[in-house]
Amino acid sequence: MKRTYFPILFLSLSAHSVFVFAAEDAVPELETMIVTANRYESSERESGTSITVITADEIKKRQLLTVADIMRLVPGLDVINSGGMGRMTNVYTRGAGSGQTLVLIDQVEMNDPASPVGSFDFANLMVDNIERIEILRGGESALYGSEAIGGVINIVTKKGQGAPKFGLSAQGGSYDTFKVLGTASGELDDFNYSTTASTTETHGFSAADSLWGNPERDWYRNATFDGRAGYKPLDELDFGVNLRYNHGKNALDYMLGNNPVHPNAPVDALHYTGTTGELFTRGFTHFKLLDNLWEQTLGVGYSETNRDYSNWDPSLPYDLSGDYLGMKLKGDWQHIFHLHKDNTLMLGLENEEDWLENQSEGIGTKSFNTQGYYLSDKFTLFDRSFTTASVRYAENNISGSKVTWSLTEAVLIDETGSKLKGNIGTGFKVPTLYELYAPFFGNRDLKPETSLNWDVGFEQGFLNQTIQFGATFFSNQFNNLIQAAPPLWIAENINSATAKGVEAFFQVTPIEDLMLRGNYTYNNTLDEDTGEPLVNRPRNKGNFEANYRFLKDADVNFMVIAVGEKDGVLGTRVPAYAIANLAGSYQVNPYVKLFARIDNLFDKQFQEVYGYGTTRIAGFGGVTLTY
Repeated sequence: MKRTYFPILFLSLSAHSVFVFAAEDAVPELETMIVTANRYESSERESGTSITVITADEIKKRQLLTVADIMRLVPGLDVINSGGMGRMTNVYTRGAGSGQTLVLIDQVEMNDPASPVGSFDFANLMVDNIERIEILRGGESALYGSEAIGGVINIVTKKGQGAPKFGLSAQGGSYDTFKVLGTASGELDDFNYSTTASTTETHGFSAADSLWGNPERDWYRNATFDGRAGYKPLDELDFGVNLRYNHGKNALDYMLGNNPVHPNAPVDALHYTGTTGELFTRGFTHFKLLDNLWEQTLGVGYSETNRDYSNWDPSLPYDLSGDYLGMKLKGDWQHIFHLHKDNTLMLGLENEEDWLENQSEGIGTKSFNTQGYYLSDKFTLFDRSFTTASVRYAENNISGSKVTWSLTEAVLIDETGSKLKGNIGTGFKVPTLYELYAPFFGNRDLKPETSLNWDVGFEQGFLNQTIQFGATFFSNQFNNLIQAAPPLWIAENINSATAKGVEAFFQVTPIEDLMLRGNYTYNNTLDEDTGEPLVNRPRNKGNFEANYRFLKDADVNFMVIAVGEKDGVLGTRVPAYAIANLAGSYQVNPYVKLFARIDNLFDKQFQEVYGYGTTRIAGFGGVTLTY
């Protein structure tokens, strides 16, 4: 058996880490508030679920451009990129498929209804205007419905605060890459706003690995706009609206070529391009009644993903052109009742319509409707035990009805700085419109995919929380998974799978300005029909990060990402790898900040997907002006 070594395993422990720096004078950090665990703001320390929070400050310290690059540092997540910036990028949560993780931006569902598996492609999602990212690992269909069978990635954008301010940032570097970003935010009486606009371009490297005989460089261009505004005329009443638009265009390579040396590997496609436009918007009103004992939020969200592929290369074996338009319109009405300081009851209802439009494959226009009704109760005992029970009834007009539930528990032992936690629940995912209606593939008789998930873990702090560590053991059972099999290759509920493992973490602040942290994930997946591990899910994964602040205005960040070997598509194998990144910044004065980073510091050759290229050593630098 081939043995894989990880240079950071002696540092690796992770499951439920909130990435925050220790406060000055080595006192405990202010309590972290989250919204994903309960669908309303609550204390992270009282949650029994496994959640990682990534803040805007951490994103700045790492100097990374895309949300996908940030996700690589999260325990339990596997990020798979097919050939560089702008190429298809999938995220797997604790072994669940890419279409089994729900992705939200300011409560707008981003999963693409026109995607074959209902996934969200992270390829075009930049870190612009993001305040924090909350990643919930483990099925939570009881609160969030379909697609949350594996977890929830909730992205919260920045809210305008304080006096109006403006910013301009520019950076450039390897692969002829450059980015320009403009920002404006602030408050004017009862009105707040926050906006960003950016353009990014790179000449890139070959999506099909250049070391396997593919010399063509595949370019990428991105334009992103994000805006958020709010109006609060009364303490008990506020309104809000948000809008985000991502547009990406890139050169693509043929995914399964005729490479004579590496079978089933991609090859250059000289005239194959893809264009994606993504629009997400939501308006809401939030108001309080009965002396703030009853809160209501009424919202309407809309998302649209338009993908177009163009190919006029006669050397390719078949035409790769295609058009896919996915749309989702969702209304939600949520009620929170503060029955007692130790008891909060929540109930809500949702109505969602999904559309798929496609002419290239002859699907036409198809749609379905899903209604959901959910109830959740959180109760506290002796300020030590925090229990949340949730249940949902969902009905899809094609796939029928489903009841899901979850139960979470957190126990705090303040005398020893300990936390015990656990979570159990069921999940479901309705078949996608593509799986139902695609010619020669779709099947109107498909049933929802289902899951049973549980995890149990602990967290421990010492020396006024300057040392923290913990571990979570998890188990996921997936049933009725949809797969096409010979001889007819029609989608059927024929597959079952399991994913079992452990996530562990540590965080140490030996001195005020130095923070060390790491995490490790062991994930043993099994396709119960074939007896093989699930594709693109490594059994071992670990990260290490060190951040040092010096001269009060300077910061340097060093990270190592290590991923074990894994099974690829069609019987291929993707070798293990470990890469290091380095980033730093210097605040020259209140208005000027310089920053730089080096990716793949030691110039390691590696692949995330069999046959697809990745960056070699690359350097970038820039400046931010703020007024």
